[in-house]
Amino acid sequence: MNGYWKTGLTFLAAAVMLVGWGVTWANQSSRIHANRAEIGTLKEKMESVADQTSESEKAIVRMETKIEYIIKGIDEIKAEVKTK
Repeated sequence: MNGYWKTGLTFLAAAVMLVGWGVTWANQSSRIHANRAEIGTLKEKMESVADQTSESEKAIVRMETKIEYIIKGIDEIKAEVKTK
């Protein structure tokens, strides 16, 4: 009976190790899926921020262009006043 006892304990130890490995694998798999979801969310937010940045840059360029036109108009008025 002593041989059966050792064999039984060996199988029990192997089963415990396999269960432990399975739990570890499941935890790691769960973390990987959670991280992938978070990466996807962050990617969407970064794209949104990039779109907002490009839109604000376009608005700044439009404002700079308008300011340049205003300055040109003021310079033309000054030149006209000086000639009169």
